[in-house]
Amino acid sequence: MTEPTDQPNSKKRRAAAEAPAESERSLRAQGLRTRNAIIEVAKGLLLEGGSLEFTLREVAQRAGISISNLQYYFPTRLAVLRAVVEPVVDAYLDELRRALDAKGSPRAMIDTLIDRALEDAKNAERTALWWHFVSLAAIDPECSQLLDEWYEEVTPGIAKFIRGVDPDCKPADSMHRATLLIAMADGLSFQLGAGRRKRSYTRGLDAKFRAAVDCILFGGAPRAGDG
Repeated sequence: MTEPTDQPNSKKRRAAAEAPAESERSLRAQGLRTRNAIIEVAKGLLLEGGSLEFTLREVAQRAGISISNLQYYFPTRLAVLRAVVEPVVDAYLDELRRALDAKGSPRAMIDTLIDRALEDAKNAERTALWWHFVSLAAIDPECSQLLDEWYEEVTPGIAKFIRGVDPDCKPADSMHRATLLIAMADGLSFQLGAGRRKRSYTRGLDAKFRAAVDCILFGGAPRAGDG
């Protein structure tokens, strides 16, 4: 007489165990789609109406969900704003981190970051998002704190490159020079960025910007070989 096997039961148990796992994966994927959809709606709202219309209620209405559902993914307006703006800032920070970890010359690394700053300054979407975020930082303590956190990472990184280019530069002076370089790059986005009419006198501004960077890098003294 053949002993009964529990193979069918084993299959059933495996199927029962796999079903919740598959369901959980499906829910996670759906949640990620919802989150990304909210971010895209919020980005469109910010670009279209600016910071004044950027409220949780308006984002939820545009996304076709309830405020409570929106707050499941983003509890506050700052959380939504951060999700919209962070990729722009993180792309620059990631480039800075790669440059800090690289073995290239400090001068080459600074040139790479300057190229990125010029590219960002002429990108309509990035500059518009940055302007709106800065405008909120002026009146919103949380946004102001977030802006400070970003600058607290960028400024010492740039200062480190400056000391590599100019070994005689003191730490405090390198931070001052880094702050000036960052302020100049931020200001360039206001001159060349979104919503600005193209003006003839901005032609050749890239070269002048690079020359001004050199002036700050070397404390006002021209580089050796520049004449």
